[in-house]
Parts: sequence; structure tokens; C-alpha cells
Amino acid sequence: MRLFWRKGYAGTSVEDLTGTLNLSRSSLYDTFGDKRTLFLEALKFYSARVLDATTRTLNESPSPIAGIQKVFDDLIASAGSETGALGCFMVNSVAELVPYDSEVTKIATAYADTLQQLFTTILTQARSQNMLTNKQTPEQLAAYVFNMIQGIRILIKSGATKKQLQAISAMTLQSLQ
Repeated sequence: MRLFWRKGYAGTSVEDLTGTLNLSRSSLYDTFGDKRTLFLEALKFYSARVLDATTRTLNESPSPIAGIQKVFDDLIASAGSETGALGCFMVNSVAELVPYDSEVTKIATAYADTLQQLFTTILTQARSQNMLTNKQTPEQLAAYVFNMIQGIRILIKSGATKKQLQAISAMTLQSLQ
């Protein structure tokens, strides 16, 4: 996954994969099928990992808004790190392959839909606790939060400072209330 994340699908050769996995070419094909199948499995694995972590963060937070704040804080913490410099594997893959690869499009759409549904659920809870603006629906605000998170991921990759990212996070949270 990290190899595809770092180099992209097109930039990753079969030789890169065999060297990283310490497998012969035939073992790679016997174990994983082809390069594309391995890439799609890596993207699905990444998606599941992010969705699980986001679900835990939102569910374990003391309040819905605190959960969203924690999601932003965790992202911002990666600024300036090696992982942050890689950007988001999903965003990178979408930029490289969508709309040319229908399977990547399908995975990316499911990922976005699930994240937005998580945010819709938490924002609906916030609304029931009078913590949320009434100007937009929880679904509209969930799409907005998702968009801001994806934008922050791109900004982190491009070298934005933590101070800049914290300002965006603060403005986003203020607009929800």
C-alpha cells in the first residue's frame, strides 16, 4: 500500500513491487494476481482503515462537535510528517485514475459516501443536542465537512503550516454552530 501511495499506480512498476515484497515475479502473480488487482486491494485496505479510524474517533468523543474537532486535529497533526507529505492515498488515486478506471471510481465513491454518512449521523446527533446550525441540513453539512477534510489533506501534502490548517479547522467548526 505504501509503495502505491508514494509512487502512484502508474509510477509503481512490477519490479518495485517484487523488490518491496521480496517476491519473485511469478510469486507476486501467484499470490496477488496482477498489479492492478494488488493496487485495488491496497486501496480497499486503506479505505477500510480510514473509515474504521474515523468511526472510532467520532464514537469515542465526548460530543459530536468534539468528534469532528478530533478528526481535524488528527489530520493537522500529520502536517510536516512523512505520512502527511504523502497526502491521502484515496485523493491521490482519484486524481490519478478517475474517471478512467471504473473500479477506482467505485471504491472512491463508496469511501466518500460512507464518510459523509458517518458525518451525517454525528451531525444529526449534534442537531438533536442543539449544537448545530439550522441553516443547512446535516447531510449538507456532512458534505461540507468531507470537502474540508479532503482539502486539508491536499494542503498538508503541499506543505501548509499547522497554523494555517488550524485556522481552516476553526472556521469550519464555527460554521457548523
